[in-house]
Amino acid sequence: MAGTVETNIYPYAEKTQGLPVCLRGIGGTGWQGYVRETTESCWYKILYCVGGCGRLNYDSVNCELAQGDVFFAPKGYPHEYFPVQKKWEVRWAVFDGCGLEKTLSELGLDKPVVIKGCSLKELNRISDRILMTLRTDRINGIYRCSGLCYDMILELHRLMLDESMPGGDSRNELLLPVLDHIEDNFRRDLPIGELVKISGVSHQYIGRIFRQAMGCSIENHIRKRRLWEAKHLLLETNSQISEIAGKCGFHDAGYFSTVFKRTEGLSPAEYRRKSRNQKDQRK
Repeated sequence: MAGTVETNIYPYAEKTQGLPVCLRGIGGTGWQGYVRETTESCWYKILYCVGGCGRLNYDSVNCELAQGDVFFAPKGYPHEYFPVQKKWEVRWAVFDGCGLEKTLSELGLDKPVVIKGCSLKELNRISDRILMTLRTDRINGIYRCSGLCYDMILELHRLMLDESMPGGDSRNELLLPVLDHIEDNFRRDLPIGELVKISGVSHQYIGRIFRQAMGCSIENHIRKRRLWEAKHLLLETNSQISEIAGKCGFHDAGYFSTVFKRTEGLSPAEYRRKSRNQKDQRK
């Protein structure tokens, strides 16, 4: 679907009320006018600029929205936007869902976000697919669009994490070597300083963007990865608890048991017994 989108579609969505994500509307225009949303607005919104220029106001923020800029607004969050050039081309989607508030919070999308200078290729692709689906599938299209709407949210999250930093690196480019190193070395003692050195940025910065991307600190991520490995070994092997602790980067079996029980609510031995019983019952 090439060129300017001149349409506003609000699909009948009663039968998707119980879905975690539900598309409520999608569209675009080459001549965006003045829009004001109040606390009464009941949908989440993604709006992005394809051409021209507009201005956005929310809270104490007053910023320009030019080509490649993306804006996200939580539902019920007052904001307004308007063109500053005669022709302002935008595309938008609004959505809600029974599981969306928690999901968006975990993605760091519980407040308004403006992302500058993005590549819009993937957002356009998803938006085009939604529009085509709504026009060609009157029966199941709204269900398919709910999944595509979730794809749009994930792309927004990727763009938020991938904002350019000084030097031209992206956040993902910083995090991937760190995550790879954790995956290859979590079974041994893994000082945080070692990961900071790999990232090439400060401890504070890598810690902040790691938490934004992964939803937890580097230390907690390493601990979770070790516990995940431990659960696999408890279920799939007959190794002693102390041996499993050592294989998963815990030098002290007692500490391992304490951390495991605090996280899982069961001791390692109880977890092994319960998991194997459930596995046997499913056979």
